[in-house]
Amino acid sequence: MSDSKSQESSVADLDGGDERDLPLDAVIARRLVQDIIGGVYPPGHWIREQEVASRYGTSRTPVRNAFRQVEREGFILVRPWRGAKVLELSADDTRYVLDMLEAVYGVAMRIAAETVDASHFDELEQMCEEACVLVERNSLQESNAIAFQLGRRLSRWSGSGFVHDVLNRVGSLALWQHRFLDFDVPAARHRQAELHRGLVAAIKGRDGARAEACAREIVALTRSFLVPRVQLQSNAEARAPRKGAKQKV
Repeated sequence: MSDSKSQESSVADLDGGDERDLPLDAVIARRLVQDIIGGVYPPGHWIREQEVASRYGTSRTPVRNAFRQVEREGFILVRPWRGAKVLELSADDTRYVLDMLEAVYGVAMRIAAETVDASHFDELEQMCEEACVLVERNSLQESNAIAFQLGRRLSRWSGSGFVHDVLNRVGSLALWQHRFLDFDVPAARHRQAELHRGLVAAIKGRDGARAEACAREIVALTRSFLVPRVQLQSNAEARAPRKGAKQKV
C-alpha cells in the first residue's frame, strides 16, 4: 500500500462519528480535511467553491460554511471570490502543534486509563500490535495514522466529548505533517513500539500516570524528528530559485 493511499484510508473516519448525524456543511468540512491530510489537496492548492459544490451536488452556501469550519481548524485560508488556499505549517507551527498534542494526548490517555471499559481491551491490543508491526517495517506514516486512530478511539471510549474533540483537532494537524517522516531511524522505531505497548499495558492496568507518561513520550519522540525535517524542507524551498526569476550569471 502506498503512503498516500494508506493515509487516505486511515483518516476515512476522522472524528469517529456517523456522517448521517451531521449537517451537510459538517460532512463536507470533514471530507475536505480528509482530502488535505491524504494529499488530494497539497499545500498551496486553491480549492474552489463551485468545484466542491458540484462534487456534492449542492449550492455554494454549505460549501462556504464548510470552508469556515476547515479554516478554524488551521488547514486553509479562505479568500472571498477566490476560494480556499491550503496552508503549509512552518517548523515553528509544527512544534507548537506537537507541544499542544503532547499535553492533550497525555491527558486523554490518563482519562482513558481511568474510564475505558474493559470490553474494549481486545480491540485496543489488536490496534496496538498493528501499529507496532508497521513501526518495525518502517512505515512511519502508516503507524502514526494507526496510533492517531487508536488515540481517538480511546478518547471516545472514555466518554469525554470535549477531550475527544480537542484531541481530534490538534491530532489532525499533527498527522498532516507526518508526510515528512520518510526516513529510517531503527532505535526510534523500536522505542516507539515499546511506548505503544507500554501505553496499552498502562490503560489495561488502570495506571493513569503511566499512561500519560507514555503518551507524552510518544509525541515527544515524533517531535524530535519531525520538526527538524520540516525545517530542512523549508530551508530547501527558500534556497530554490523562484519560478520565473532571473538567475545571476
